[in-house]
Amino acid sequence: MTVVDRPSTPATYTRRRPPTPQIVIGGVLVLIGVLWLLERLGAVDLTVTAVLGLATLVIGISLMLLSGRGAHGGLIVFGSFIAVLALVTATAPFEGFQGGVGDRTIEVSSVDDIRPDYNLALGKLTIDLRMADDLSAGAEVNASVGMGELVVRVPAGTEVSVESRVGAGEIDILGRDMDGVGVDDIYETPGFADGDQRISLDLQVFAGRVEVTDE
Repeated sequence: MTVVDRPSTPATYTRRRPPTPQIVIGGVLVLIGVLWLLERLGAVDLTVTAVLGLATLVIGISLMLLSGRGAHGGLIVFGSFIAVLALVTATAPFEGFQGGVGDRTIEVSSVDDIRPDYNLALGKLTIDLRMADDLSAGAEVNASVGMGELVVRVPAGTEVSVESRVGAGEIDILGRDMDGVGVDDIYETPGFADGDQRISLDLQVFAGRVEVTDE
């Protein structure tokens, strides 16, 4: 019996491309990350609503171009989520979504340096008034955060009047704590009307936490 050795055929491997929806979703996330980085570096001035709107546009165009290549359920779900989030930030009754993103601390040393309002879209905004001088005539601070935390530090012993609103989350005014959905609180220290040093605060957070502290 004759045995014939036949050359073995090398195995072939086909490189599988990642599904198209994953490519699109990854590209959108990269786009959001790049825009966020440019905003943090000061190269561009974009609101969260603008970034989400641009991401929704990219996903919508991608779905139109891919409509003849089968169903893309994951991409549709992701696009719908981004679109709803963009709509919420655009129509929310809070101005915080018109601000930037990240953690920001603002130290105020004079009443004259207080801006008309302070806005942050996503992150933590801290306004430190402990070094502010000339509060005898009273000072007014308006601030809002879209999603995150808003902290205002006031000088110890200063009389304060606080009007705060949280769409969903927590309010802590000088140790007075409350939480829930649609939380509104108006608080004045007992000597506010006749106080020598006074601060009035109007604070809003769409989702997150408001804190006023004298520490």
